[in-house]
Amino acid sequence: MIGWLGGKVRELDPAGSLLLEVNGVGYDVAVSMQTLCTVEQGAQAELFIHTHVREDQLLLFGFATQRERALFRQLTNVSGIGARMGMNILSSMSADDLLAAIDAADDAAIARTPGIGKKTAQRLILELKGKLSVDASGARSAPAHSVAGDVRSALANLGYKPAQIDAAMQHVPDNNDLESMFRAAMKALG
Repeated sequence: MIGWLGGKVRELDPAGSLLLEVNGVGYDVAVSMQTLCTVEQGAQAELFIHTHVREDQLLLFGFATQRERALFRQLTNVSGIGARMGMNILSSMSADDLLAAIDAADDAAIARTPGIGKKTAQRLILELKGKLSVDASGARSAPAHSVAGDVRSALANLGYKPAQIDAAMQHVPDNNDLESMFRAAMKALG
């Protein structure tokens, strides 16, 4: 798998791709608008690559930072979010804005992305809230496992909406005991 490419940018397509020449070979790489704004035609560029393989095609997705690539990979792990949709999300908002929207459960901000509806935005928030952590260098560390995240997930599986879950979780003591935290959440919802 290709994980990184460095070379000369031969062509830029405003639709979200570029042709990167590496040692005489041209790689067609799909990039987010955030990344596209950081490169210039004819200049040298370095991209962190996600290689997407399907039985009928091989696609390269490029990112200016490891952090953006890690966020893309987390997005594509969410049910209903494919590689193209993940790239659309990262094109419509920066990684910081997306992380802030997920943390604030702002489904309206995420739903402004073309092709993302309110339900998909809510599912994205539900599956990623509390699971994304970024270290000081900007690289994503392993997803943080938390009991509170498990409680949120259980409540979502029972059909509660993100806003209801957020309100209930404010009344739950964070004692790292799944059963007692779940009971407290159910009591707050009750």
